[in-house]
Amino acid sequence: MSNINALIIGLGSAGTRHARNLKSLGVKNIFSISNKKRRKKFNLSFINYYKNLNLILKKKEIHIAIISNPSSKHLSIAKILSKKKIDLFIEKPLSHNLNQLKQFKKIVKLKKIKVAIGCQLRFHLGLLEVKKILDKKKLGRPLSVSADVGEYLPNWHPYENYKKSYVSKKKLGGGVILTLIHEIDYLFWLFGKFKSFYTVGKKTNLKIETEDNVCCLLQNKDDLPIQLRMDLWRKNKTRKLNIVFEHGQIDLDLIKNKLQILNLKKNKFYQKKFISLDLHKTIMKYFLNCVRSRSLNEITSLEEAEYVLKTALRLKQSLK
Repeated sequence: MSNINALIIGLGSAGTRHARNLKSLGVKNIFSISNKKRRKKFNLSFINYYKNLNLILKKKEIHIAIISNPSSKHLSIAKILSKKKIDLFIEKPLSHNLNQLKQFKKIVKLKKIKVAIGCQLRFHLGLLEVKKILDKKKLGRPLSVSADVGEYLPNWHPYENYKKSYVSKKKLGGGVILTLIHEIDYLFWLFGKFKSFYTVGKKTNLKIETEDNVCCLLQNKDDLPIQLRMDLWRKNKTRKLNIVFEHGQIDLDLIKNKLQILNLKKNKFYQKKFISLDLHKTIMKYFLNCVRSRSLNEITSLEEAEYVLKTALRLKQSLK
C-alpha cells in the first residue's frame, strides 16, 4: 500500500497533531470533515475537507482513520469505519464505558482490520529500559511502585475555555483517570494484571464536573503494591516512576528523560539520560508500518486497551 488515504475524525489538538505527523511521514491524501474555523486557525490547508462523513466514504477509498474526537464518541464512529474494513488508530482512552465494545470487537475480528490505541508512552526510551531491568530481574523482585502524573488543565489549550473541554465533562468521558490513562497502561504493561483497585480523591478549585485529583492503590497478582497519584492541578508538569527492588531502586523522570539506578549488589549508583523522541510521531510511524506490512503487532492491542479501560473504570467507580 504505497499511497494511503487517511481520514481524521476530530480536529482538536490531538487530531491536528496526528494530521501534521501523517503529512511529515509521507501521507499525502488526508481527509476530514469541514471545520473552517480550525482550518484557518491552525493552518490545516493540506487537509481535503468534505461536508460530512458519508460523503467522504462515498467518494474516497479510505485505508486508515484516526479517531480523535471526544472519547464518548470513539466506539460509535469506530463501528461505522470498521465495517468498511478501514484500519483504525484510536486516541486513548478506547472509550468512556464498555457499552459498544463487544460489538466493535466482533466487527474487528470479522473484517480482520488493524486497531491501534494511542498509548505512546510504551515507546519512551526510559520506560523501555525499566522494562528490560524488570524482565531480566537485574535488581531482584520489585517490592513497591509509585507513579506520579500531574498537569494544569487550564494551560493545556490556551485557545479554549478549559471548563468547556471534554476533560471537564462527564458525558464526554472526561476526568483525570481516563484522560491520563497512559499511567494505567504502562503500569499494566510493566507489572501485569491487577487484582485489587482502590481510589480516593479530593476536588481542587478547578471548575469542572469530573474528578481532577486522585490517589489510586493497585495490587498485581504477585501482591505488588502500586501507588498512582494523578491530578489536573499542578502547574509544574510532572510524570515520574519510582520502583523499590530487593537489591536497589530506580527513579525515572519521563519529562526530563532521566533514569537513576541504585544497584545495592554492586554498590553502584548511576544515571542514564535519553534523547527526547517525538512519541506521537513514533507511534504513528509504527501504526503505518503495521498497516502496510499486515504482519506487525499493534503496540497496544485491542484486548489490552479493553483491560486498561476496565481498570480505569474500576478506579473511577471506587471513588463513589
